[in-house]
Amino acid sequence: MASLFDSIVDPKIQQLLRRERELLVMLREVLEQEQVEERRRLDEVLESLDDLFRIVVVGEFNAGKSSLINALFGQRLRKEGPVPVDDRISLLRHGDGGTRPLSEFVIEQTYPVDFLKNLTLIDTPGTNSIVKRHQEITEEFIPRADLVLFVTSIDRPLSESEREFLGYIREWGRKVIFVLSKIDTKDEAEIREVVTWLETNVRSIFGFEPIVFPLAAKQALTAKLGEAEPRVWTASRFEQFEDYVFRVLSEAERMQIKLSAPLETATALTRRQVDRIAARRVILSSDMEKIGTIRNQLTLAERDIRGNFEKFILRIDNMMMDLERRGVDFLDRYVRIQHVMMLRDASRFRDEFERQVFQDWEGSVDRTLQESVDWLVRENMKLWKDTVETFQAQSDWSAHQKLIGTAGKEFVYNRDEVYSRIRGEAERRIHTYNVEIESRKTIDSAMQGVLQSFGLGAGALGLGYLFTTAFSSVAVDVTGLTAATMLLVTSFLILPYKRSKAKQEFSRRILELRSQLSEALKKESESEIGRMLGKISSAFEPYERFHEIEKEKIERFASKLEVVEREVREIAAEVAESC
Repeated sequence: MASLFDSIVDPKIQQLLRRERELLVMLREVLEQEQVEERRRLDEVLESLDDLFRIVVVGEFNAGKSSLINALFGQRLRKEGPVPVDDRISLLRHGDGGTRPLSEFVIEQTYPVDFLKNLTLIDTPGTNSIVKRHQEITEEFIPRADLVLFVTSIDRPLSESEREFLGYIREWGRKVIFVLSKIDTKDEAEIREVVTWLETNVRSIFGFEPIVFPLAAKQALTAKLGEAEPRVWTASRFEQFEDYVFRVLSEAERMQIKLSAPLETATALTRRQVDRIAARRVILSSDMEKIGTIRNQLTLAERDIRGNFEKFILRIDNMMMDLERRGVDFLDRYVRIQHVMMLRDASRFRDEFERQVFQDWEGSVDRTLQESVDWLVRENMKLWKDTVETFQAQSDWSAHQKLIGTAGKEFVYNRDEVYSRIRGEAERRIHTYNVEIESRKTIDSAMQGVLQSFGLGAGALGLGYLFTTAFSSVAVDVTGLTAATMLLVTSFLILPYKRSKAKQEFSRRILELRSQLSEALKKESESEIGRMLGKISSAFEPYERFHEIEKEKIERFASKLEVVEREVREIAAEVAESC
């Protein structure tokens, strides 16, 4: 196959060609592995650099594309018809005649037509074909075009499907020439009206003054074949179009277009990557804002939970104060001469002391502890639910649907995987929580901490054991009166002293134990609350790690794209200067 660059001797052009190749290869390497289509497109553009100047003919079926090509050939070589006649891209090149497939949807056809020695003409299926694949394969070839000939019929100029297709061409920055076909079906006034209308609409789409050629391709062909009078050739207005394609569009201009086209492709692809990066940044930023909200939520929850748990500690402290009052009252009533028989019996005195002073104290404390921990466990489950729901708020998901679609499949997959792990951990904890079991475990842990703070080991059974052990010495001390000393006068002297001392000692120990018990319960509750919040907080750590990794990848990706963009600008400036 002949190449446009076979005869290039200008070292500047050769250097630009090499730089463009290196640029496209660099961009291909910058693209992520998942971007198979973009990589394939760059491969195709690299391949097109070796081809002759490529003119791609596009338009709806029955717009007159085949008639236009036949008129250029001066022969009826392309099949014409009112319905789609081909479902493949046809690369028309110079040769003795023949057809060979290049891929499933691309064929090469050769014709002994002189102007094909200097360019490749590409015929495409109709863009409004009922077969969706026809438009898809036409769109795929736009990035490989150097110049697009957009054919639209005067009887239905710039239809909605054509507008959409022009928007696609604009994305790739391709140079477009417009052909308004079948003008032989309208009078001069109608032609001028449609041309003006077409120019206005194209200008609104592309932002520049379009080149429009109104012509009648079938008339031109009949004139070329000698089947019509010379005036038909003039009326066809085909000469102006041919003059532009073969003479006005000089070799230097074709070279500039040829070298600029890959740069436009690189720019379009880079712009899409920049958009992907922006979409990822928005998603990551939004997610981290939600993480921040959750962190604040946990901080406030910790403060509230600790504050609310204080009421349980105060209730137990009030029980201790009530215990002190009962104990002091008991000692005041029973450490007297009229109860001397009970005072001489240490076992009886201790039993009565436990019955009247402790009563259901241990059960009350245990019930209060059970209530407090039940509440704590319920708060734990509620907090799990609230934080995860905050993280995956549906309003945020719906707002990001479009962004997520453009952010990249791998990014979305990894993000969804982390989200799934967070949701799974929350759901596992919520659904497997048994309030009774979790509460009992927490109480046992807390009580062991309390008992250990008083120097009692794992064999201690509970607070009742703690208090009966701690206050046995009070009973022993009070009942340490022997028969020999139980003289009436002595008793009157000793018992007030014993009573006062016992009450003081009991109050002192209660005060000490109140302080220690309050401190121990606060320590254990704070430890449990901290552990609870820590588990919730740690559930979101995988996403924070994901955020850091993705942020680093994004910035590295962005830096590489900046290098590509800078190189594109430099080469484009040199192309404009050299051609």
